[in-house]
Amino acid sequence: MEIARWKYLLEQLYLQQITPAEKAELEQALRDGPPAEQVEAYLEELMAAHIPQAASVPDADALFDHITARLPKPAVIRRGNFRRWRLAAAVLLLLAGSALVWKLTMKPRPAYTAPVAIVPPGANKAVLTLADGTQVSLDSAGRQTLQQEGASVSQDNGLLSYQPTGNAAQQTTYNILATPKGGQFRLVLPDKSIVWLNAASSIRYPVAFNGKERVVTVTGEAYFEVAPAAGQPFKVGIPGGSTIEVLGTAFNVHAYADEPHYLTTLVEGKVQVRNTGNPVVLQPGQQANTANGGISVATLPAFRLNQAIAWKNGIFDFEQMDLETVMQQVARWYDVEVIYDGKPPHRKFGGQLSRNLPLQDVVEAIKSMKVNIKILEGRKIQISAS
Repeated sequence: MEIARWKYLLEQLYLQQITPAEKAELEQALRDGPPAEQVEAYLEELMAAHIPQAASVPDADALFDHITARLPKPAVIRRGNFRRWRLAAAVLLLLAGSALVWKLTMKPRPAYTAPVAIVPPGANKAVLTLADGTQVSLDSAGRQTLQQEGASVSQDNGLLSYQPTGNAAQQTTYNILATPKGGQFRLVLPDKSIVWLNAASSIRYPVAFNGKERVVTVTGEAYFEVAPAAGQPFKVGIPGGSTIEVLGTAFNVHAYADEPHYLTTLVEGKVQVRNTGNPVVLQPGQQANTANGGISVATLPAFRLNQAIAWKNGIFDFEQMDLETVMQQVARWYDVEVIYDGKPPHRKFGGQLSRNLPLQDVVEAIKSMKVNIKILEGRKIQISAS
């Protein structure tokens, strides 16, 4: 339904001038989906101007709880629409009767009230360190071209790409692209392979692939789509001495130094993972876990495979994740510190949220899982045991 139509129907409802046909239209629109967020301010203005003067509403509590219990809760709504359920509650209450509007205005609405600044989501930002040690800051709006021996380097917003120039030096030189917490970036390597770099991650790579192998090293998390090159295998080094040799195309590497396990998840093609022991070859849908010098391999259900690369598509996928794993992702993307006051509560999450939401919205969704969580000053989040 168009925004203007929402506003008209809501005003007619508040003024008690709505016709049966218009009321049926509003009820059907609500069943089809909650009102858009742009309507919320208008709805609140109407409530302030037209609060019924009900002297007694003895059953308002029960009716309010009954109606709001039928609404979707933030933790299970997909792709970040969890804020709209409150607005849908207001409309349902209005349709149920004017006395309930009085109840809605009297009943405190769940809202974030801590006196801290709005924390935006992460964005395209990184630091490029050239072979001579020069550092170049990159962000979402930048457009620039750098010339290096052997390559022309171009930034176009959140994309950094290399174009070989044919005058590479005999000695291979390397650049490093690093993202901070709250940053991500995309990289096109000299061989046209594409790398998505997640927050708090880095990749070291040559400005031109001149040798018998194409070798890069990664810390943190990166998703690769490797361009084929006959006779020039592509290899990825990760912390702990493990090496991934690419025999196919698309895979994800999760190798943060502050986590005990390094995960390689194959989406398409074939890769070989080598640690201190014998190498293992992954098939699509499999994940290698390298820890303590060994390698274990698991075949992932479809939702786990999608979950491993959800970050690349701008999504938090929390399906069957525990609280600490959820908070690791939140901390890196929003550049915040998580403080646990006591033992973290045991929770299993579900659903997806957009990574474009401000931190307050994500905290509100986590709070709906009965987690005692709040944002503190100084980019900190506190989670209490009770």
